[in-house]
Amino acid sequence: MRFTSLFAGLALVGCSASGVTNFTGDAGGDGALPDDSGNLPFKDGTADTAPPVGTLLIYANTDNELYTMNPTTKAVTLVGAFDDGTTTRGNVTDLAVNAAGDVWVNTDSAIYRATVPNGPGTVMLTKVTDITLKSTQKFYALGFTLAGTLGAGETLVAGDNLGDLYAVEANGTTQLLGGFGTGSGNVHYELSGDVMFFAVNGQPRGLATIRSCAGTNCTTTNDLLAEIDVAAMKTAYATKTPASLRKGLLGGGTGFGKLFGVGAWNDSVYAFSRLAGTTTPPQLIQIGVNGTGTLLKDFPQITSGWSGAGVTTSAPITILPN
Repeated sequence: MRFTSLFAGLALVGCSASGVTNFTGDAGGDGALPDDSGNLPFKDGTADTAPPVGTLLIYANTDNELYTMNPTTKAVTLVGAFDDGTTTRGNVTDLAVNAAGDVWVNTDSAIYRATVPNGPGTVMLTKVTDITLKSTQKFYALGFTLAGTLGAGETLVAGDNLGDLYAVEANGTTQLLGGFGTGSGNVHYELSGDVMFFAVNGQPRGLATIRSCAGTNCTTTNDLLAEIDVAAMKTAYATKTPASLRKGLLGGGTGFGKLFGVGAWNDSVYAFSRLAGTTTPPQLIQIGVNGTGTLLKDFPQITSGWSGAGVTTSAPITILPN
């Protein structure tokens, strides 16, 4: 069993985001739900175009605030606090962003649509659905698959506190897709922090930060960057049979732990780490094609650490081979 610490993430998204009311495939942006056949209700017969690459930023969040990161300058800037109009919302544990740039967030038990201001200001949240939970289950990682991967449209995939991945349907029900398999000896792998999905030459690919575990003891100082086996995930969804979702590893470890948020730009993955004890502050890590991480910046002012994110499916990502 993995530790129940909060996952985190970051996202490549447009500078502003408008909400839609269905997260399993309203690529047309008209707020309609898919019909019973699974076909998408596009407004004009085609999906809305993705935001221009020049407008893309990386979004990262703490439990209660949203930040942006410029992938060119690496500057990290506060946008503002999350507000759903209540005093009972739990901590925001991750972000997901679809191809059109619409931003979604989740707590450990609910999905929200986010309205992101054009500049500094409050990030308003509108609840879309509660997530159907099993006993002791909580959800932390979140990401949109590419359209056509698990269904006709984009589908939310969430990671839970046991380190497994689930598809989240529009009504809040979930379907187990699988975990990250075993290694040599008594080692098994669990999701450490975040997932992201993107295209390489038009083909769906995915990445996740995972960690090695022996029994109930999991490494918290050397997360691995793993490629998600999208084909196995797709089969698991169609057949309702969970699968091992680890396709391969990039190198032997990043050298950093608790990488609870990942996003990518060109040939690099950027990972935001959670607070590690009393001596290591939250950090921003750059990971190259060899899987090794390099520290870019500490964030001692963020006392709770980074805690949630996602990645747009239209981001330009080349870290995986063709």
